[in-house]
Amino acid sequence: MKTVIRVLLIIAAATAGVRAEGQTLPPEQLRANWQELHKLDFADWKIRDYLGWSIPFDGGSKVFFFESDEGERFDLMAANPAYWTEQDRKKHRQVFFVIHKNRFYRITPKSKNERCIIKKLTDAAARLSGGGRKNPKLLRSLARHLESRKPIFKTKDKYQ
Repeated sequence: MKTVIRVLLIIAAATAGVRAEGQTLPPEQLRANWQELHKLDFADWKIRDYLGWSIPFDGGSKVFFFESDEGERFDLMAANPAYWTEQDRKKHRQVFFVIHKNRFYRITPKSKNERCIIKKLTDAAARLSGGGRKNPKLLRSLARHLESRKPIFKTKDKYQ
């Protein structure tokens, strides 16, 4: 529950006023470089627990919550179109972020980081079980969306 509240507060702060200015979300001060996660050996983390998912009050992003074998908490966000760049909108390409300790790491399509996360999700889906919001089928579906970048959301006219 603490993680859900934390993500909701971060995203609420990130979206306040920014959308009106037409800027890409999240704001610059919350964006991070992948080198920060690489220093923590993120590539070696295995998902110990899939904690479920939630929809924050930012217009419809979906945030999936995880805990690694090392005890690190991180989230994977399928971002609503307000977070998409103009190029993402033109290509109708879903945007994803890893969120760790209040920092947003954009997952570049067809990157090494994307392949790493797809592998984490696929491996976890094979090992974990649960129902409802912890159903491993959601992890497999999330991995497929991450790989294909097909939009999870129906975009509104203002984002097209």
